[in-house]
Amino acid sequence: MTEKRYVLVGTGARAVNFIRPLVGRFRDQAALTGLCDLSPTRITYYNAMLGKMGHPVVPAYRAGQFEQMLDEQRPDVVIVTTKDSTHADYIVRALRHGCDVIAEKPLTIDAEKCRAIFEAVAQTVRKVQVAFNVRWSTHRTKVRARIAVGTIGRVVSVHVDYLLNTDHGADYYRRWHASMADSGGLLLHKSTHHFDLVNWW
Repeated sequence: MTEKRYVLVGTGARAVNFIRPLVGRFRDQAALTGLCDLSPTRITYYNAMLGKMGHPVVPAYRAGQFEQMLDEQRPDVVIVTTKDSTHADYIVRALRHGCDVIAEKPLTIDAEKCRAIFEAVAQTVRKVQVAFNVRWSTHRTKVRARIAVGTIGRVVSVHVDYLLNTDHGADYYRRWHASMADSGGLLLHKSTHHFDLVNWW
């Protein structure tokens, strides 16, 4: 199998969900070749983590050096785990650079940015995949397996309630998620999980 080259932009909390598999389980098929972020401290943290996992340090790029990273590292795939409002910009630039993209959910925060992504996909004929991290918790994959084999019969109706507690839920309002301009609002940021789960199940 040909090794694919990956770079990642946005070294916040979600980045680890992509970095660990790339340099662990899939290290024979994938090469992580660059990290890009606004914060050099976060990149330093992730490079230290890579070292502990037996992976060499990868080149670090500031946010303004994103296209320089694409030029120098020549990735096949760009992973986007930045704040939601910036997804579209990085996705479109990566597509126009000839890369496929994996973006953390949600794809973006409004219709205009979504149209820009769709237009870039059509023009470049590259792929964009959206990662839904909530799918892969054990109890949710078990629910899917039970539904798939007919354990509960044919599903004809779905009702979803989602209550955020004061720990996890309140945390959203202490970070960039509190700004509609950054996240599109908590309803958008969280409801993408629920629509995805219902459709996947």
